[in-house]
Amino acid sequence: GVTKGVVAERLLSLMKQKGMLPDFVLCIGDDRSDEDMFEVFTSAVSGPSLSPVAEVFACTVGQKPSKAKYYLEDTSEIIRMLQGLATASDTAARSPSPQFSFENL
Repeated sequence: GVTKGVVAERLLSLMKQKGMLPDFVLCIGDDRSDEDMFEVFTSAVSGPSLSPVAEVFACTVGQKPSKAKYYLEDTSEIIRMLQGLATASDTAARSPSPQFSFENL
């Protein structure tokens, strides 16, 4: 069947085929169905599907046993984290690079 892990593998494969290796991955989930996705992205760090300098942040919501390395307490903590990322991002200082969108697949 189709799982989040299968989708993650397919996404990485398509990006690799297009020469667009991700250098930043943020995946957040809150239930068992997310565990396969966490495993795919964290194991990809040592393989050819990610940029050699890739940073992977697999986050589970709520403190519980998980394959995710990080956890966020609740949805308000997710929002604060995303707001922090948006604030830290300086789009004017970033060098132009190929942009990825799902429409390109």
